[in-house]
Amino acid sequence: MVAAYQPPGALQRVMEHTSVFVRAASGTSSTVSESGDTTTSEPVTVGIQINIPLASPKERREFTQQALAEATRIDEVRGRALTDLAKLRELEAERAAVGERLDFQKAKADWVQERIKKGYEGEVEKLWDAAQKQNVEAAAAKRLDLLLDAQRRQVAHFAGEQWQPLLDYLSGQRKQLPEN
Repeated sequence: MVAAYQPPGALQRVMEHTSVFVRAASGTSSTVSESGDTTTSEPVTVGIQINIPLASPKERREFTQQALAEATRIDEVRGRALTDLAKLRELEAERAAVGERLDFQKAKADWVQERIKKGYEGEVEKLWDAAQKQNVEAAAAKRLDLLLDAQRRQVAHFAGEQWQPLLDYLSGQRKQLPEN
């Protein structure tokens, strides 16, 4: 999880812009001539200066970029999972509607068949139509069952190593998901 950006505090800024350095210098030199005059020369600075910042904003920036990339990836996966879950719910609703239509066609065929047994011969054509509609609905139900199974597996794929319990839950074989 990524925390909100906190601007660096005063101490952090001081550490980023403060350096430790080492400088070597020679001191004053004096020379005495044969006449007895003493000459003093100004100090000459010679050496190497090394700047070492006490804190680096680059490391913090790299860490923040990594955290942002991870948060973006998690958001993308969550979005795909939610989209796939919505598709699963849509397929389940469609399957339920097909099931209702199939039950209706079966009940209608049974009713027409009873009427034929009672002597209504004109009902044979209606029984044939009902049987055809029943076959169409049964084929649609089988097709949706296959699509639902594939969609459940696709949604379960997002659970990583815990895909099997999620698949069992989505398939109705499990009443609740494990806590871990």
